[in-house]
Amino acid sequence: MSNCKQCSQDFEITDRDRKFYDRISPEFGGKKYSIPEPTLCPECRQQRRLAFCNESNLYPAECNLCKERAMTEHPPHANQPIYCRECWHSDKWDAHDYGCDFDFNRPFFEQLHELKRKTPSPALTQDGTIINSDYVHYTGSCKNCYLIMHATFCEDCYYGYGFKKVKKCVDGFYNLRSEFCYDCIDVHTCHDLVGCQDCINCSSSKFLRDCVGCQDCFLCVGLRNKKYCFENKQFTKEEYQQKIASMDIGSFETYQRCMKKRQVLELEHPFKATNNRNTENSFGDHLINCKDVQYCFDCEDAEKIKYCYQVVIGAKNNYDIYQYGENLQESYECAIVGADAYHLLFTMDGHLGSSDLTYCMYMETSKNCFGCVNMNRASYCIFNKQYTKEEYETLVPRIIEHMRSTGEWGEFFSSDISLFGYNKTTAQMYYPLTKDEVIAKGWKWDDYEPEVKAEKVIAADRLPDNINEIPDDILNWAVECEVTKKPFKIVEQELRFYREKKLPIPRRSPDQRHLDRFYKRNPRKFWDRKCAKCNTDIQTTYSPDRPETVYCDSCYLKKIY
Repeated sequence: MSNCKQCSQDFEITDRDRKFYDRISPEFGGKKYSIPEPTLCPECRQQRRLAFCNESNLYPAECNLCKERAMTEHPPHANQPIYCRECWHSDKWDAHDYGCDFDFNRPFFEQLHELKRKTPSPALTQDGTIINSDYVHYTGSCKNCYLIMHATFCEDCYYGYGFKKVKKCVDGFYNLRSEFCYDCIDVHTCHDLVGCQDCINCSSSKFLRDCVGCQDCFLCVGLRNKKYCFENKQFTKEEYQQKIASMDIGSFETYQRCMKKRQVLELEHPFKATNNRNTENSFGDHLINCKDVQYCFDCEDAEKIKYCYQVVIGAKNNYDIYQYGENLQESYECAIVGADAYHLLFTMDGHLGSSDLTYCMYMETSKNCFGCVNMNRASYCIFNKQYTKEEYETLVPRIIEHMRSTGEWGEFFSSDISLFGYNKTTAQMYYPLTKDEVIAKGWKWDDYEPEVKAEKVIAADRLPDNINEIPDDILNWAVECEVTKKPFKIVEQELRFYREKKLPIPRRSPDQRHLDRFYKRNPRKFWDRKCAKCNTDIQTTYSPDRPETVYCDSCYLKKIY
């Protein structure tokens, strides 16, 4: 067992782990430069990576090259030079111009931070064709979308996270291959759902939880291939239509009452220990089509990975990766990397066929680079400076040995060089800290909030209850979030969606709604429990103090089917 140098908890490093570290260790001149065993536990390693990920806070800015308006992940007080997508990929500038020699008298991370701060960053991370979607980040091929993050192939979607191949979905978390869904969490291949969670192949339904193949159902939990059910009771089509005719969910009060009723129903039905489908020799939660996957969460179509989160589509032989995969292979301790990438080590944002990158930050279609930032189509570069292959393979080993002496080799970037305040990163969601706690660790905190301009600000509890009573003038107002008291705007396409679907105006800001959905999912942690049916030992993401009834897989399947 090893002891985490940050939280002091013991954690295991297996012989299989050691073989992986040995296999991916880089070689130069026939000599292997071994990656040491991790000094932090898996949770603290994940926290450190997430402290570099600002996935949801966007700010108005100006491209430093063309001077056109742009949105960016960097707050104005950060003074980070940014280029819009077109300028960053143009031949109007060259990242090599910012290259510098490595100083063997100084720590590596300190120098890398300086290089990052002076080299122009892409304003946002976007790929593919982006149409009428200025306010999207970590997205690919989107049209008419607004404030969606980590999303690909989306159209007419607003306020979503983890959307994949979806259309007209609003306020969602992990909506996959779905259409016309609102306020939904983990819905796959669904159509026209409202207020649903953990549903597959369902349609024309509202307030469902853990349902598969259901149509025209309302307030139901744990159903399979049912139709015309209300509160888990079977009705005829005519009876069902009469029941829901009186349910005006355009009323905010009625909508909230239905959500609370669903929570009551959830306590009357068992839940499976984990939400996994079609897995082999795997351990984690929300795993789909996975083989030999260990201690991973929200992964799909992956093989031989460990301690990975939200890694999908052909990812293989990787450890300690946060986001996103797509044929990512032989990589370790990275965040937001993929798209046919190979052998990325300790890298943040490595994209589009990149390979053999070590300690790099934002690289596209690049290979054999060490300590480089914000480069496209680069090779054999160190600190953005060009070298020959021979020079590169001579200098990199010297830098590695220097990093060994400073204790930096084998560690992901230290959190104190993140460009973002800890509270503005994904780390704050999964590992929340107070401002004092963050400052005590020597990390950044950011109190800045963009100004919301509006004719007037109205408290959430003063909004009309029903969508039918909301005036057009609300587009000129700001609503005061009922939780954070921060003002937020309702945009035109959003209002149109609420009216078409007969849904109430939200009383909470988009950021708070995202957090609300996040906390409705189980944490990425396992506890030992007993199956409530057969009393066998199980490991589950439902903590023992929670009120839900939890079954092992066998008992759950017997109960549901």
